[in-house]
Amino acid sequence: MLSNVPVVRAGDVLLVCFDKPQAEDDLEKFRVQAEECLPGVRVAVVEGVSGLAVFRPAAPDEQLSEA
Repeated sequence: MLSNVPVVRAGDVLLVCFDKPQAEDDLEKFRVQAEECLPGVRVAVVEGVSGLAVFRPAAPDEQLSEA
């Protein structure tokens, strides 16, 4: 359907990148709105690049165990 759109789930960190600096109050409003719309997802903002990425920490059952 939308193969180039990142999919997020609770526990993920959505990295939102802007190529130009943004006003602090605008960034805060965006972060609050995104976190309200995406329960359990944290939002991090990076300036100087553009795009979106998702960081998904490994869940305990997904971590490799030593034999």
